[in-house]
Amino acid sequence: MGIKSTAADLSKEKHIIIGGQINDHAAFLARVPTKQFFTDADIFTRTQVLVTKYYKLDTLSNFWDVYNVEAEALGQKIIYHSAGLPDIDRTRPLIAKPSDLDHLHPPDPCTSGRLPWVRKVNRKFLDLTGKLDRAYFTAPLSLAANIRGYENLMEDMFQRPAFAHRLFKFICDDVLLPHLEMMRKELGMPDLLMDGRDAWASPPMITLDMMDEYVVYYTQYLRDRLDKNLITRGNWGDAKSRDPERFFLQKLKCTPGSLSVSDPDLFELGPGRVKAFADKHNLFVTAGVDAALLCEGPVEAIVERIKFYIDTFARNGQCMIHLNQIPRETPCEHVHAAVAACHTYGRLPLLDNLDDIAFEIPKRESFSDFVKQK
Repeated sequence: MGIKSTAADLSKEKHIIIGGQINDHAAFLARVPTKQFFTDADIFTRTQVLVTKYYKLDTLSNFWDVYNVEAEALGQKIIYHSAGLPDIDRTRPLIAKPSDLDHLHPPDPCTSGRLPWVRKVNRKFLDLTGKLDRAYFTAPLSLAANIRGYENLMEDMFQRPAFAHRLFKFICDDVLLPHLEMMRKELGMPDLLMDGRDAWASPPMITLDMMDEYVVYYTQYLRDRLDKNLITRGNWGDAKSRDPERFFLQKLKCTPGSLSVSDPDLFELGPGRVKAFADKHNLFVTAGVDAALLCEGPVEAIVERIKFYIDTFARNGQCMIHLNQIPRETPCEHVHAAVAACHTYGRLPLLDNLDDIAFEIPKRESFSDFVKQK
């Protein structure tokens, strides 16, 4: 691979698109304290829009700390770390024992926790960009794990399945549905895609039978009560599932027409295996690139990984590249290189041999200098 030190402007070229999950990294770039970043809607949205433009991502990075919001609104203790993402206080689950569920009050979408903040964030993204293609929420199993505790929830599923299902129905009927309906209503977008994130629903943390009973089932449960424009995704562990093709089919039931497989599972399984499944079912593929690789580099390895995935998945155009999670202190040049690699090797129509393409590492200004120019 020939690597040079100049930037190519590919903004007018048609290419495979690239997006990324950026949250605390954006706060780090903008030098905004974590608590302020995740509680001030104006700072959050403006920073995310600027970071998206700085990196020349093709999709807006509008991710917040999605797994905390509904749990916090219910009363779950959240820890706002001085550096990094906020997180559940896992030493004090909200439902420490099954009887605690009887004393929980459903959150008010208009007043509880940061539920109003989420709606304000959605509105500000719409105002700033003129479009909004989705809104995020915590999928049922991940929300259950965060308010009950993972170990407790697994015990419930094995020993108290009636209680587990009662918990999931409470989450769907009394927590999520009012929140999702209010987001759409306030935006005036009755068909807005509701995108539920479900990282806890990942092998080996759950079995594939649990995936059917608690993930696929309750995704459909929400659709039946809202509408079909609702998905759940963000599952990992394909390579640990013991039956990746069955897991792919389960994920398809939660996100019809599209298959997302991310590193390290994608690299471990081999993209050829994922591609064969996608071709058989005529699927759009989202290929997720490893967060550790993005942070640690080197640049050459990041570029090669993206070129490898484009060469495997993108020849029919049914593919996008997703940067799984850009850790807080990831060097900016690593992200710039990843985006440039996608835009360079992913230029459509793809060449037969991507090694024939000369790749140029972009030289870019700092984020602070970029903001001054804006």
